[in-house]
Amino acid sequence: MRQRGQACEASRPGAPHPQQAADDEDTKKSSVGGPPSSRPSGHVGRGEKLGEVCRRFLLSPHFKGLILCVVGVVPIFGMMMFLPQAFEKFGVVGLRQVPYYLVAAWLTIQFLYNFASAQFTDPGGCLHVKPTFEATGQFEMVFGNDPGTPAATQVGSSDPLVYAPNWCDHCKHWKPPRSHHCSFCRRCVLRMDHHCPFTGNCIGFRNHGHFILMYAFAFLGLLYSLVLCVCAIYSSTPDVTRKASYHALTKHRLLQGMTGFATSLVLKVFVRTSITIALQTIFTVVGLVAALSFGLPAVYMACTGQTMLESNFPMKEYVQIKPQVYCPLGPGFYHRGVQSNLRDILGPRWWMRLILPCRGGLLEPHVALAPRPSLAGANAVVSRVKQVEQEGVVQEVRSCEQLGINPGPEA
Repeated sequence: MRQRGQACEASRPGAPHPQQAADDEDTKKSSVGGPPSSRPSGHVGRGEKLGEVCRRFLLSPHFKGLILCVVGVVPIFGMMMFLPQAFEKFGVVGLRQVPYYLVAAWLTIQFLYNFASAQFTDPGGCLHVKPTFEATGQFEMVFGNDPGTPAATQVGSSDPLVYAPNWCDHCKHWKPPRSHHCSFCRRCVLRMDHHCPFTGNCIGFRNHGHFILMYAFAFLGLLYSLVLCVCAIYSSTPDVTRKASYHALTKHRLLQGMTGFATSLVLKVFVRTSITIALQTIFTVVGLVAALSFGLPAVYMACTGQTMLESNFPMKEYVQIKPQVYCPLGPGFYHRGVQSNLRDILGPRWWMRLILPCRGGLLEPHVALAPRPSLAGANAVVSRVKQVEQEGVVQEVRSCEQLGINPGPEA
């Protein structure tokens, strides 16, 4: 029976060249320009050249700068164009405007700083990371020192529990737990969450905190903008000419269906208020929908101690509880509580990052190299060890290939 934080398969490897784990991004490749046998050796097709040019552009500082300018439109336009007109509608003058500007400036700076940091911060590489046991390429599983955390060794031995070996055929080195190879960046990333095409960067150990704060301040900033937009709209007087044009459109039923309903709402906003306030409202609503759609899942997984790859491809990482016997780690294995999970990615001075645009101190290395499991996950592994001691292996497979374990070139 599979339980949360564990599973019950065993492998007795025999295949000389097993495949890479299915959750790695390097498995998502496609052949462009025909099969290799259809063209001379060393020939590069036009499609491959174009794909390489696009890949380099999407990873370039020019693309990242362009995206940064695009996402900065709403807050910058809001502060320079929208707020003065909104204050005119509210009747807010003089020093009474200062608190509104200070809040808007703080949210804008925090959002843009964390967005740019998520783009330009190196997520962390695995090239110089050495495994605990270099002969087999395995990293030791560390349970931590939390109260009630059990101690465990492998079945019938005093050897510590270790992760299954995870060799990268592309980078030619061992990957630490929760690390993956990104086929787009062409490198292995520590504690990789996913490759984000919007930021043009991988989200991993060193920039995951910036990525989460980017969404957090985007939520706050867009909600602040939406409240001001709604207040400005209700404080405005409808334009008579625009109102007549709107009634002419609705009278002849030119706006029907969901598209017509949405268009009708937009036209109502333009009828009731100025173009600047209407544009800020539209920008805010579109931005809020996008931020909620992409940001809520990202924040939820960060709070529960999961990465996007682990969520999409669960049960792909294994712990060795006996030579040639592996147990997959299920969802929730690293969920040690919301506060601990967020502290892992935000750093020891996480509170500073909520107030000021800063990094908040050095991240703890064990988060990437020796991640601590939850108490429930540790107990599940210990119970699985005891079960194997008493009952033996539940299920056997013919090779590591079936489990997605790559034991390295000398296996």
